[in-house]
Amino acid sequence: MLIKLFQILCLSLFCSFWAVGQDYQFSQQYSNRLYLNPAYAGLRSDYSVTAAYRTQWFNLDKGFVTQQLAADYKFKNKKTSAGLIASLDKAGSAGFTRTMVGGIYAYQTRLNEKFAASVALQASYGSQCFSFNDLIFGDQLSNDGNINPTSQESYIYDPVSYLSIAAGGVLYNNQFWVSLAAHHANQPAIGFANESKLPVKFTVNTGYKFYVSNYYRDAYLYEFSITPTITYTQQQFFKKTDLGLYLTYTPVTLGVLYRGLPLTGNLAYDQSVAVIAGVVLEPFRIAYSYDVVFTGAGSRSGGAHEIGISFDKIDYDKIFKSRASKKNYKHISCPAF
Repeated sequence: MLIKLFQILCLSLFCSFWAVGQDYQFSQQYSNRLYLNPAYAGLRSDYSVTAAYRTQWFNLDKGFVTQQLAADYKFKNKKTSAGLIASLDKAGSAGFTRTMVGGIYAYQTRLNEKFAASVALQASYGSQCFSFNDLIFGDQLSNDGNINPTSQESYIYDPVSYLSIAAGGVLYNNQFWVSLAAHHANQPAIGFANESKLPVKFTVNTGYKFYVSNYYRDAYLYEFSITPTITYTQQQFFKKTDLGLYLTYTPVTLGVLYRGLPLTGNLAYDQSVAVIAGVVLEPFRIAYSYDVVFTGAGSRSGGAHEIGISFDKIDYDKIFKSRASKKNYKHISCPAF
């Protein structure tokens, strides 16, 4: 009976953690830009497809594993874009699994000769559940130390499905951008045994690309640039600031992201440094990053590996012809990784 009560308590705490907890996060923020803000759809390329895989706390048995597939397409009118994002997130020995599929509609417009803006809406269907196959209840334990394969306990946690609404906006030009996104704006109910709502997640992100040199040759853009970025995330009591610095020398990008800078909030969160390396093999972009965690629980549980592969179709010829004819084509220049 004591073991049974302990397991139920652990499950209840685990449910509460996820009910008020935070969404998963990527170190390669700009490879997964649709997850960062739906308004990024159609801003970097005519169309793209990105696959991401992240595993963290790998020193633990069954740590966190996240997989995501995202795609966006800019329509011929160059003012509207559509996006699709699907993810699978797994964590813990209790077999917690969360899946989500969402659709994005974005609209872009030029504000003046220097700036353009993009606004977007996203609707996502989410589902989360537990798997009890790896749990052991008290009535499965025998005096001889063997474990019975079946239990009389009823599995009290049914899968939970919900609809999540997100909105975002980006103000940008060819070198600068600032974005604001609000995910789970409708605060969907995600509780298993008790009623609980998923808190709204606010994300503010900005950056500026300094070009040391850039030129156009053979329908391709070559650049040597330095790009500092900053991202602030808040979801209920969770507050986090990330500082990034990217160096691009075509076709290679190197980046460093300091995650969890303690600028706001009184709670102690994990702090880490993510080292990012990516290469462009047109039309593909391949990146790898590793998070070195030096504070919090993650420092004892291992860091994080992340791999991203993107297929991008960018018509540089249209971009440069538009600029040459003073049409001032607006193309966001955020980092690729």
